[in-house]
Amino acid sequence: MEQRGIQIRVVDSYSALDRLTLSGGETDPNQINSFGLEWLPKTHHVLVCKDGMTVAHIGFVLQTVTVEGRSIRVSGIGGLLTRPDCRGQGFGRIGMEAVERLIRRQRMARFGMLFCRVQLQPWYERLKWEPVAAPVWIDQPQGVRQSPLPVMVKCFGPESWPPGAVWLESFPW
Repeated sequence: MEQRGIQIRVVDSYSALDRLTLSGGETDPNQINSFGLEWLPKTHHVLVCKDGMTVAHIGFVLQTVTVEGRSIRVSGIGGLLTRPDCRGQGFGRIGMEAVERLIRRQRMARFGMLFCRVQLQPWYERLKWEPVAAPVWIDQPQGVRQSPLPVMVKCFGPESWPPGAVWLESFPW
């Protein structure tokens, strides 16, 4: 798929070396290591390329979460990363829009869900993501705990996100 001279590629793998290269050598480009969380590996990857060079990555997994006893299929989006010298040019937004189109077109999930730092919430809100007001419970090696990061959702259909506590029953993504 191509948009304004930018290529979108969907790939099966995205290695630690790919991430390190894209981050310009930054070891904690998403600034989340301080939370000490174990993360679920992404199983789907969308790359934004310009002039043959990868400039951004977004990963996602398909998961089922529980909200007040109701099972809900979500696309867990994570790993958004843009090359340091390409930030602020809209590549992250282009990648997020491509992921959303893919999920909607293939009817993978009714909702998207992501974890982000507080500082990034306004950016995601501009993309029509909404914060989850209730607690979100995540699995970690030490046991179940409440997410220390804000969690946001986006509806990919006519429904609204239901109220109530969310149980991932997995590591966050």
